[in-house]
Amino acid sequence: MPSSRLLSLGSSVVAACSLAGVAAAQPEMGSELGFATRIGLRFAVVLVINLVLGGALLGIAPDYTRRMVAAIRDDAGTAFLWGLLAGIAVPIALVLIAITIIGLLVTIPGLIALFFLGLVGNAVTICWVGTLLTGRDDPDGAAVGVGAAVLAAVGAVPLLGNLVTTLLGFLGLGVVGRDLYKGYKSS
Repeated sequence: MPSSRLLSLGSSVVAACSLAGVAAAQPEMGSELGFATRIGLRFAVVLVINLVLGGALLGIAPDYTRRMVAAIRDDAGTAFLWGLLAGIAVPIALVLIAITIIGLLVTIPGLIALFFLGLVGNAVTICWVGTLLTGRDDPDGAAVGVGAAVLAAVGAVPLLGNLVTTLLGFLGLGVVGRDLYKGYKSS
């Protein structure tokens, strides 16, 4: 008698392939908007999000923001490597742990924590870019505005903008992740 597992696996693969074909055949959302309108809309939305993130971090924790911006300025290479670790290696490890049922208990809160870590890291990156471009040592409202505008403009460029903002985001994620790790090790 043939195994029902093989039949189940085969029908799952066929169903997944047919679902992917249906999804690929759908019309592109937002295709009724012109290219320039989509770029402008993307710029505006990302600008508002960046202003909220950077402004909130600076308003809630100004000393922490200054410390993290200084950490990027002092050692950007190490910050970038920590960002790669926190942004790429940790999610892969969490997904591999999720294979077991007990691993899901670690993975789900871990991915949620990583999401918030990424938000704080992006806010730090916004403040750092702003201080870098304004020539100020400490982040302030003007630095947040400049950083938010520049990252929104870069992010509005299709494909290349996402790559650049992701690479810059690894700097902020790296210093926040390293700070969290050092705080965990010292306790």
